[in-house]
Amino acid sequence: MAQAWNGNAMVDDHIKRKILLLGDGAVGKTSLIRRFVVDKFSDDYITTIGTKVTKKDLRLESPGKVTDLTFMIWDVLGQKGYKGIQESSFQGAKGALLIYDVTRSETSESLQDYWIPHLMSVTEAMPIVLVGNKVDLAESRRGAQEALDDLKDVLGVPGFLSSAKTGLNVEAGFLALAKSIVSDMDAKLSAREAVEEAAHEFIVVADQIVMDFCDVMGGHEAAMPIVRQQLMKAGVDVRAPTREGLRLAVDYLAEAESSFRNAADVEASKKKRLGWIKTVP
Repeated sequence: MAQAWNGNAMVDDHIKRKILLLGDGAVGKTSLIRRFVVDKFSDDYITTIGTKVTKKDLRLESPGKVTDLTFMIWDVLGQKGYKGIQESSFQGAKGALLIYDVTRSETSESLQDYWIPHLMSVTEAMPIVLVGNKVDLAESRRGAQEALDDLKDVLGVPGFLSSAKTGLNVEAGFLALAKSIVSDMDAKLSAREAVEEAAHEFIVVADQIVMDFCDVMGGHEAAMPIVRQQLMKAGVDVRAPTREGLRLAVDYLAEAESSFRNAADVEASKKKRLGWIKTVP
């Protein structure tokens, strides 16, 4: 990912991510988006037909790093049964806010029974933040918090009580999701770099093995057709060789050598090449 400097902080190039707002009808999804994006609230209830998409730019700051992020916020139809519309909306999403109405317990149950299984059947695992909305209408703020805490424990996700009407914790929910998405992205990048680093080390070993085989077999021209055949037989991907693939290739190369060299020399070469593979952590 390209980066630039801004003062003393490193700024990532602009990241655009699609996120979903999921939950039953009338839990306040559209009102939360309106409060978050334009800081306004209306008591008028508007049914979202299909999916409504809203854009919001964010800046996340941490020590030594600034990340500019654009959320494409998909407000998904909350009426159950429209699975085709909902599933098409899920495609390509990188995170989700799960919204329920703290005054209607059935809407929190619906997250577990309908929305999460529905989402997970279509997408890969993604960062999720739970939002208990309409806390301004709750009979007991403490009771609402306890119910939220229980649901957070069950789902293993962060969560907030919010009110689109007063603005309480509306931004906090979206920012928590943004931070989770960036953290998830960084973790996947680190994992990919680790895989690439390991693959690079095995490439070096594969190169050693091939060169050694060519040396004992009279040069590249004579040996390379055999090398290609045996590496293919062992299932070695030359772009990302693995430990097991190279071990198998060493065995096959030794078998090919046995027709041209004495058994002791073949065994010595095989042992040397397996030793090179073992040097990779």
